[in-house]
Amino acid sequence: MGVGRRQVAIAVTVILVAIVYVFITGLSDTMVYYYNVSEVSERRAELTGDALRVHGQVVPGSIEKDATGLTHKFLIEEGGLTVPVVYRDIVPDTFQDRADAVVEGSFDSSGTFQATFLMAKCPSKYEAETDYAQFREAGIVAPAQSR
Repeated sequence: MGVGRRQVAIAVTVILVAIVYVFITGLSDTMVYYYNVSEVSERRAELTGDALRVHGQVVPGSIEKDATGLTHKFLIEEGGLTVPVVYRDIVPDTFQDRADAVVEGSFDSSGTFQATFLMAKCPSKYEAETDYAQFREAGIVAPAQSR
């Protein structure tokens, strides 16, 4: 192999190694792990500062907002375990007591989850359909509402 080909082979190898390195480090910096409340509630100190997504249900009566309406403090729970959350932005319309919520952010040193993203699903939209026939027979539901 000539000197010119050797230099080209070395240059191509260096470029490929650099591309793989950038891909791997970029990927690991943008990864966000998904947990349930039961998986993170006892590991808050260990997970402090890590980018996470946490899923739980909003505890009824726990939603507090400041005077501006942009800072929301609430609890999410699963299986009797809770995680305190602070979210500083406008909340979705579906955010309410008992809503399934996914928050993205990280735990601070006090164990509070500082959310930068909030997604909430209204539980009523995901419940089984009601058999309106029994209500229609009782005269409770208008015929247009029956299925």
